[in-house]
Amino acid sequence: MNAGRLRCQTATWLLALVTATVQTSCAQPRISSARGATTRLPTGFPATCASGEIEVMLLGTYHFAGSTTDAVQQQAEDVLTPGRQTELEDLAGRLARWSPDQIAVEWPYDFVDSTTARYQRYVASGTTQSRNEVVQIGFRLAKRLGHPTVYPIDYRMPIGNDSIEALFARRPQFKQHMDSLQASTQAGADSSGVWRRGSTIVEHLRAVNTDAALHGGNSLAMFGSLLSAGEGNNYGGPEILARWYERNIKMVHNLTRVLQPSTRRVLVVVGSGHVPPLRNLLDEAPQFCPVSPLPYLR
Repeated sequence: MNAGRLRCQTATWLLALVTATVQTSCAQPRISSARGATTRLPTGFPATCASGEIEVMLLGTYHFAGSTTDAVQQQAEDVLTPGRQTELEDLAGRLARWSPDQIAVEWPYDFVDSTTARYQRYVASGTTQSRNEVVQIGFRLAKRLGHPTVYPIDYRMPIGNDSIEALFARRPQFKQHMDSLQASTQAGADSSGVWRRGSTIVEHLRAVNTDAALHGGNSLAMFGSLLSAGEGNNYGGPEILARWYERNIKMVHNLTRVLQPSTRRVLVVVGSGHVPPLRNLLDEAPQFCPVSPLPYLR
């Protein structure tokens, strides 16, 4: 197997672990009777936004069509069934109450023209056979609100590198740690799938966007496994972290590109693994204010 293929497999595997670990963290959510547990915002979201800041709601989601990665398999329920469609209408109604001026989605920024064309076909036909969360959440809500389009902001890029492969070859304990994390993550993803089949979409998204779930994905899957993965001049793990944040920084940059002059609120529909870094970046950017969707999912 050549180095390029190894890097590609490692990148796909690590990205899958980020998203799947968020799912693992909410596989069996704990329900607290304390009032604060149901009203507290996740860490890093300001209680209020300052005047003049553009509010950006980060809706972390899972892949409605399931996962195609070999690293972590996630089975999904069919969201085209009448029951799931009713749940998605409920979700759209909740998000519509926030009244976003624009909706941004995790499709490549380069697809802006094809995204608009696809959205216009969706509006004209009134139906779709796509199970993708961008269509089922983003397109649905945009149509309800009368928006002219939705805006793709993703920046796809490889995050694997030769250094991490060399480290795995020389230091088997690092590879063993990652294999162990993969196994536990797969078990968590399986548990999450079982729980999801017995819950509504709103219930699952509520769990995915809690502090515990978001922290579990960012802390365990990324920093917990990669920050210490290196030796000597080998910074394979930190380089992956840097590239992961580079991707999210470019997503925020793309958000600035698509902003319309009158926009005061933007809903961003992304995989839940993106929420912690995007939240951090938006909180640091003086023109933005990150907003949690939890108040609208309760």
